[in-house]
Amino acid sequence: MDVRPPESGARYLHSLGFVEVTHEGTTRSANILTSSPGLRVAHLGPDGESGSVREWIDTYWSGASNDYALGYAFTSERALTGLVRHPATASLATVKIRGAAQEGTTGTGFVSIQPSAGPTVGLVQPLRAPGTATVLVTPERGLWDVDYTGPAAPETPPDRYSAHAFPVRAGATTTHTFGNAVFGPALDGAPGTRPAGVRDGDTLALDLPLLADGDGHAPAAPRFHGATTTLHRDGVLIGTRQGDPGRATFTTTPGPASYRLAATATRGDGAEAGGRVTAAWTFTSAAASRPAALPLSVVRFAPDLALDGTTPAGVPVRVPVTVQGAAAETGVRSLTVSMSADNGTTWTRVPVVEGRAAFRTPGPGRSVSLRAELTDTRGNTLTQTLRNAYRTR
Repeated sequence: MDVRPPESGARYLHSLGFVEVTHEGTTRSANILTSSPGLRVAHLGPDGESGSVREWIDTYWSGASNDYALGYAFTSERALTGLVRHPATASLATVKIRGAAQEGTTGTGFVSIQPSAGPTVGLVQPLRAPGTATVLVTPERGLWDVDYTGPAAPETPPDRYSAHAFPVRAGATTTHTFGNAVFGPALDGAPGTRPAGVRDGDTLALDLPLLADGDGHAPAAPRFHGATTTLHRDGVLIGTRQGDPGRATFTTTPGPASYRLAATATRGDGAEAGGRVTAAWTFTSAAASRPAALPLSVVRFAPDLALDGTTPAGVPVRVPVTVQGAAAETGVRSLTVSMSADNGTTWTRVPVVEGRAAFRTPGPGRSVSLRAELTDTRGNTLTQTLRNAYRTR
């Protein structure tokens, strides 16, 4: 095996060779994990059935400023007899993994990257936050997965984020930023994803990441200080649930009615509480013969922030605004955006032009709060408030 990156001084870390063979409906496999580059492989015996031999070779390297994940997959009637790959830099894709430092904290987290398909061991490296890890990968290996574990505070579980099954392209850069503002609700629009809100008979269930980071990554164990979800039917309180942000189940009655569903959470722990996130939806609903998605929407804000969650003070900005969920599918009737420089005490409506909210950031050390009020073409509404969304410097 002679697989090496284009950087001559890169340090070899480890590799995995895995072969799987199917014969007359029975599958067997063999693999070897090695920490030295002197692996030899060969096919012995006659050819297998057409397409019956699948093989994956992944090697991982550490360079002066980049890491390398060089992976290859093969399907044939024969296993590999040796493999030579010396990819040029231009034939590799660049993956940048940025870890933020929340609320000005620093520390060491961990980044892992690996192919999405097939067996592999992946590459795990420490990353001091705020910081960026750069990994060059082989596009021919297919889709890739990245996981990020942020620095952990004492007696507090670390935030864990993931971005799975994303494509890469030779010569192009894919960037994932984890743990940075603006934190707020996010909806996964990938095909086959379970809706964030579902009505099944008399049961209404909400499972919506309320504290997703600025890139829309939902933490596995979000740090929060208090979370409440309520449901009203025709103005009458059905119930209140406390616990995980954006998760609750309620029992109602089958007839058609107007509902108001609201979810609130405060970021951080009790000693270091951060911004407050609130989303409230109104819609009509009735029991149906099969489970149905609730017509929920959210609004995402994507200001250009440093990895400590800050932006320059006193400058004009145009913040990208994106609608996700039901309104993105059926259409938006109206959308207004407001900002506050006093943590939500007073609000100023700001123009939204070509998908960007325009305003001037407040003075140094202040916070920016954001509010969105949306109505879709079917009359469903959203009021979403992000207090202390990000800070100025």
